[in-house]
Amino acid sequence: MMLRVSRVASVLVAGLAFVSAGACGEDRVAFRPSPPGFSPEVDAGACVDRCSLDGRSVIKCTGELVEACPSDLACGGGKCQAQCAAAAAEGSSNGCEFFLQPPFLVATVFHAHSCYASYVVNTSTVPVDVELEYQGKALDISKSMYRTVPGEATLVPHTGAIAPGDGVVLFVSDRPTRPDRPSTESAHTPCPTGTTAALYRDYYPNGTQFGSSFHLKTSAPVSAAAIYPFGGAPSIAPSATLLLPVSTWSKENILINAWASGRIFPPGAQIVASEDDTEVTIFPKKDIQDGIGVAGSPAGVPATYRLQKGQFLQLVQHQELTGSFVTSTKPTSIFAAHVIMDIPSDNGTADLEGTQVPAYEQWGSEYVGVGYRPRRGDEHEPMPYRIVAVRDGTRLDYDPVVPRGAPLELNAGEVAAFASGVGDAFVVRTQDAEHPIHVAQYMTGQSGDYWGSGRDFAGQGDPEFVNVIAAGQYLTAASFYADPTYSETSLVIVRAKTDGEFKDVTLECLGGPVTGFRPVGTRGDYEWTRVELSKRNRPGTTSGDKACHYGAHRLRSDGAFTATLWGWDLAASYAYPSGQATRRLVQAPLITK
Repeated sequence: MMLRVSRVASVLVAGLAFVSAGACGEDRVAFRPSPPGFSPEVDAGACVDRCSLDGRSVIKCTGELVEACPSDLACGGGKCQAQCAAAAAEGSSNGCEFFLQPPFLVATVFHAHSCYASYVVNTSTVPVDVELEYQGKALDISKSMYRTVPGEATLVPHTGAIAPGDGVVLFVSDRPTRPDRPSTESAHTPCPTGTTAALYRDYYPNGTQFGSSFHLKTSAPVSAAAIYPFGGAPSIAPSATLLLPVSTWSKENILINAWASGRIFPPGAQIVASEDDTEVTIFPKKDIQDGIGVAGSPAGVPATYRLQKGQFLQLVQHQELTGSFVTSTKPTSIFAAHVIMDIPSDNGTADLEGTQVPAYEQWGSEYVGVGYRPRRGDEHEPMPYRIVAVRDGTRLDYDPVVPRGAPLELNAGEVAAFASGVGDAFVVRTQDAEHPIHVAQYMTGQSGDYWGSGRDFAGQGDPEFVNVIAAGQYLTAASFYADPTYSETSLVIVRAKTDGEFKDVTLECLGGPVTGFRPVGTRGDYEWTRVELSKRNRPGTTSGDKACHYGAHRLRSDGAFTATLWGWDLAASYAYPSGQATRRLVQAPLITK
């Protein structure tokens, strides 16, 4: 059975400039000399045995082979071990255990519980089996996985293990009106006709409350992302996120809301527990409002909540809690969210939002901002950014220029918004690694830009939020899945100078290196480019007889890079990074006495 679905998608990337820290491994990178008062983010560290770039061997710092890993093992932490353990030791967004839940914060006349889906790409060298649980019970996913036909927006049922390098769409949940007949409710976006979700349920969330996440487990490492609702333009208000495996979670986090309160609807956040009997303490910047079974707390007064494995605390209120410190007795993770996000705030077009945020210790002190392909051809199309600081006196340095409205100094928990053109790439850095920041970037609504002009984007796109990947979290390989339901799909790649030069970045669908890189700033540390994966529903960038389109994609390089995927269609958009490392970049504890 083959299922035809509609489509669109586009991309972005944020990067940073690296040089090799000697011959000590792909995850041991350092910055070029920084300006006075600004220090390198990552040290070279000791020269020890490391993993080869392909993760198949243990090698010495000189590059000499120590051990070739057997086919069923992989290198992690400088030794051959089981593939899931190796992925956890290396520390990245590739992993074997994830929790996910839709960013469905409040049932409204605009939104009913709709199709929730995950993209799963096998990044290992062995076939991968997938399991899905909800509230501790296994779900039958034998009829819920589908693959994309190359060059088409067609879904084909997939059964059994996922082959190395392949990817699938896993339909996680939908309303019980499916699959017997399509829903007649305009607020409901069902999974594609002919597909079967793993779980059908009625779900009517109502703001601040507790909830249950889905538990995704795999037999070998995968790259996973989630989108809600699935379905391209008809879904109206989609949002996507790269999922971070449990092995990367932490006991110290910063609460992030996706954006400020809108004209009507508030922002939110979801705090997810990975183990039973997890105590979560929030140090709120603003009053925490009471909710369903949730006791509030005044600003500045710590509030503690108990969560079980796979349970989440959802906070939804007009007063932003962004910048609030969060500690827990066992590892947790935070998803930034919004009921319906207006950007700009007086615009009539809005989308819901849900994005998983890296742990505090993984935040960086240097980021590169650069945007998606402009919707109407203007490289100066304003792209909003938000920066959140952790420490008082966090100084911000920009290259080549300070973007309009960008902050020069922030204190602990402060958040600042500004905008820069999608093609006006810049670098922002703080004085040192112990003054980390979180940087997010956004697409605005289909009409009207960040500065309040009456600019019209011909109905293309809508508000979306994505994490900008910190400099110290660049990788040398990444796998991702381009959604087949969006007409436009574009990838923006940022590469960092490594060993004094910019290394080729290879995208498999091109059959060779990506071209067209342009410099970022004046320091010569970074370059960026875009690759089109689809344009107006047709294949995108070509190279000889090769052409890029929907489905699973792989990037590789001998140097550090990052990439972010953006997709958009009529009044709809999504974005997520292709992957990231999860190294500890910050040494100081979140709360110091």
